[in-house]
Amino acid sequence: MDPFISIITVSLNAAATIEDTIASVSCQRASFKIEHICVDGGSNDATRSIIDRWIARGSISMRSIYEPDNGIFDAMNKGLKVARGEYVLFLNADDFLVSPNTLAAVMEGLEPGAGRNPDLIVGDASMGVLGRRGIWRHRRVPSLLGRLRGWGLYPSHQGQFTKRRLMGAAGGFDERSNLAADLNKYYDLEHEMHPTVRILHFDVAFMRAGGAANSGFVSMCKGTSEIYRHLLRTHHFARAMGMVFVKTMQSLGEIRFGRCPHHRWFTHAIAQEASNADE
Repeated sequence: MDPFISIITVSLNAAATIEDTIASVSCQRASFKIEHICVDGGSNDATRSIIDRWIARGSISMRSIYEPDNGIFDAMNKGLKVARGEYVLFLNADDFLVSPNTLAAVMEGLEPGAGRNPDLIVGDASMGVLGRRGIWRHRRVPSLLGRLRGWGLYPSHQGQFTKRRLMGAAGGFDERSNLAADLNKYYDLEHEMHPTVRILHFDVAFMRAGGAANSGFVSMCKGTSEIYRHLLRTHHFARAMGMVFVKTMQSLGEIRFGRCPHHRWFTHAIAQEASNADE
């Protein structure tokens, strides 16, 4: 039987964090089948040996793709091509699912292959430095997402479960993009396919701060510029400007100050799961 969810993780020299990512998938308590596809473009640290060790453990269905790529979105497309799940989730190598019950909660009330299953299931994500006090982001799904279309509202891709057939029909990610192909693909799906959306009101993933698109003000400006140029292909100037403005306001509204949620119990569970894998 094909998996209900395919989780795709792409990596490059991610030995410091990818074990948390894999462990968070491995310890999921769900009644349906899950597969985890790890795509590595040429790490020269211990990333591949960590992936291989988890594959050998055999606790969940895992596959690896080890070959050069042309960047993160090319690697994500490689994972998408071999995925078999009804839904796909792209979980970065420095992110992790926040609870052993996350995937069960995401799919609650749904059945594999059911005609009423929504096209997109979207949940929240937190982003920051674990346990550190300071600025962090709570990336909540706008309540009007899926109803107010074409205005720039968006979900975080670490909390976005998309029907694989929809991603295939949309042609995957634009490999020419350096920073914003994930968000642009959501805007394409919204504009061209009018997907049905189920909104979750809880965190799906924790994202460690420092990813390419969020590494600083300059990278965020470059990502926004990519989004604007992409939107001009399908929208007129005023609408593209308006969508970028709404997107920016949503991003600014995610900013919080204080101690970043660090899911203390679950990080302990991840450590235990990783320890078990070493035995």
